[in-house]
Amino acid sequence: METEKIIVDAAASVPFNNNVDYCVGTGRLDLALTEEYLKELKFVQDMIGFSYIRGHGLFSDDVAIYHEYEEDGETKVEYNYTYIDRIFDRFLELGIRPYLELGFMPEQLASGTQTIFYWKGNTTPPKEYKKWTDMVIALLEHLKARYGEEVTEWPIEVWNEPNLPGFWYNADMEEYCKLFKETFQAIKAYDDRFKVGGPAICGVRDAEWIQGFLDFCKREGIRPDTVTRHHYTVEFPERIGHYDYSKLEDSKMRFENLQATRDIVDSYEEFKGLPIHLTEFSTSYTPRGVIHDTNINAAYLARQLSGLGDVNEAYS
Repeated sequence: METEKIIVDAAASVPFNNNVDYCVGTGRLDLALTEEYLKELKFVQDMIGFSYIRGHGLFSDDVAIYHEYEEDGETKVEYNYTYIDRIFDRFLELGIRPYLELGFMPEQLASGTQTIFYWKGNTTPPKEYKKWTDMVIALLEHLKARYGEEVTEWPIEVWNEPNLPGFWYNADMEEYCKLFKETFQAIKAYDDRFKVGGPAICGVRDAEWIQGFLDFCKREGIRPDTVTRHHYTVEFPERIGHYDYSKLEDSKMRFENLQATRDIVDSYEEFKGLPIHLTEFSTSYTPRGVIHDTNINAAYLARQLSGLGDVNEAYS
């Protein structure tokens, strides 16, 4: 039997850049309208105490912010903040602040009918960009009026995984860059203290999208406050019955992938050193993944958490 000798230097040290409690991901925001969800979130907050929470569907119809109606032959717009106020009130009572993911598209503002998930989040561009940016700015104005100047410190991310055709119609990079530009410039014109990031991609054509996004920002004279992406560490799962079975990817390779994003960002003089936020990370991305509640998953994630802070300022 072969043996391996390991010598531990008790005087050695390695820096640990620990940002694990910065942000946690949730499903969709309107889950926070249910008592059971809030009890679970309180438990998590009591145990860990995250600073921010990020969820889908801020502008989806179940949160019901955007409404068009006809009056005297004219289409008018009004906003309803009843649900989002209840959601954010509960978050703040628990000591956690929103990480504002701007999406998905209200049906009345959407240019198409494509949706994702059983709750039908619309994933098409706006039919009128001015109405989209008006809605975004009106929400920020409302949040500042309700919660004060601290709202300018809540991070903002434009959309979610536009490099996937299910989350953004045709995975159209040019159209996404237009969405980012219009949104970024409108927010900065309103109050340039807000921190706005993108492109919120997952691991498909990630290098191509990060570089394409930064090339666009460079041409347009835009400097995003953060570069955002996602980080999942399994091969494409196999569906057997109701469940998804995934194989973990090599952890060293996954860290190299993150370093590659850092290297791309730092290769631009204009963007060198920009914070990178992993606004979603885990092993498996599917809730049906049987790997989640296993010992090997816990050990693998411990290794990920030991190093994610080395090149990323946040991981959710």
